[in-house]
Amino acid sequence: MNNKIDYLKLESDIDLIAKKAGRRILKFRKKLDEVGVVSKDAHGIVSAADIDSEKFIVKELKKLYPEIPFLAEEQFFEDYKGNKEFYKQYETHKYLWVIDPLDGTNNFMHGLDYFAVCISLVKNGVPVAGVVHAPLRNETFLASKGNGTKYTTKKEKRVVFQSTGRKDLSTCLLSTGFIRSGKKNFNKHIKQFTQLLSEVRAVRRMGSAALDLCYTSINLYDGFWEVGLAPWDMAAPAIICRESGVKVTKIDGTKHSVFVADVLAARNPIHKILRDKLSL
Repeated sequence: MNNKIDYLKLESDIDLIAKKAGRRILKFRKKLDEVGVVSKDAHGIVSAADIDSEKFIVKELKKLYPEIPFLAEEQFFEDYKGNKEFYKQYETHKYLWVIDPLDGTNNFMHGLDYFAVCISLVKNGVPVAGVVHAPLRNETFLASKGNGTKYTTKKEKRVVFQSTGRKDLSTCLLSTGFIRSGKKNFNKHIKQFTQLLSEVRAVRRMGSAALDLCYTSINLYDGFWEVGLAPWDMAAPAIICRESGVKVTKIDGTKHSVFVADVLAARNPIHKILRDKLSL
């Protein structure tokens, strides 16, 4: 791919594809009892809606950008059963599409509206463009390198959220996610959660890392952290956060890549406070 990317055109392309995928997903919602679901064990579940959305997104991206390879959640699981060792073969690509066709499948299957379509272009492991579209909420978050974050509501009005300027953890509303009981490091994650729960105004666990990060970008949440994520969970919302001024790192404060498993996102000074507490 040419190094001179027209990011605004790319934004328009992925915005349209994500919204079309979202409409396809909503058709499955009309008959949830009939939607096929397969367990991926520790990797959650996959539904017919996930698979249909992913196939559509990949097909549309290949039409527009045939030279760019892709890393898509369901195809990766089908090929490698979720084994993270195989991320290595994707890390060498200069450009890579990273796709989550339906982030929040559990929510979707239970009739909750907290789910989204995520598409991101990654350059050398760092997102440079991304869209997160929540079809049932009629909300879209869109960003590309150097062009800021755009948030579209149901009424198609562009809304800019100013930083809350919060400096005291006790006034903050945070969001997180954690793996199920019995999985690796579960007790550690629960300990971190309960410790912060006693020091902040509230902590939410909503079931979609992508939307949690996007709501951090517009200051509905003051911060988000999670361990055990995959590239498709973080790629699109990471650029959306960064372009809105939110600091995105690993939990220990070091440089973040979509191929690492943890993330911490917040504005300073809350980011520094959370980093210090979560790194203990």
